[in-house]
Amino acid sequence: MRKDRNEVSYYPEIRSFIERQLKSNFIAAKHRDLDVYWGIGELKANLRRIINAHPEKCGCVTGFANLVPPLNLDIFALVTDGTKFELLILEVKLMNRAGLKEWSQLVGYCLVSGARYGLLVNINNGASPRLADILRTETHLSYIRTLVGGQALEHCLGFMQWDSLTQGFEYSNLGFIRSLSALSQEVIARFD
Repeated sequence: MRKDRNEVSYYPEIRSFIERQLKSNFIAAKHRDLDVYWGIGELKANLRRIINAHPEKCGCVTGFANLVPPLNLDIFALVTDGTKFELLILEVKLMNRAGLKEWSQLVGYCLVSGARYGLLVNINNGASPRLADILRTETHLSYIRTLVGGQALEHCLGFMQWDSLTQGFEYSNLGFIRSLSALSQEVIARFD
């Protein structure tokens, strides 16, 4: 691990790894029609950019993109089949131990945006003992149900550690989403 890297420098490798895993799982589940589009930074503007670049596949996101508030996110993925879509928010940190503050930030982004999926990713380190204990005992903090405008929403969250040497994830079993395979299964179920 290079000491001079910041968290943003890890975004491309994390994004590529997740995309490969999702697409591999989509193909294995015979969902070849699911596409993944990425954005870094402001959600609303990036959704509009993605829609403009891929109108045939992402036009179904237009109404959502018009209503979502502007949020500055680390990374997000838009998964769509051209008719329906799901949003995955990644909050990426480079710190000794990610704690409740970072988890709360992810929860807030998911609640405000309406994103169903969220991952807190810490590079080369895990969760603080306090956050790990909370996520093990307070399961409702990683599977949150809300009611917005009479519509029930679910938010499924997880914590993972990115290993910069192996360029892969170390799964912590913290939160509702415990692996990328579990995330893929959850996403695929939304398109069945």
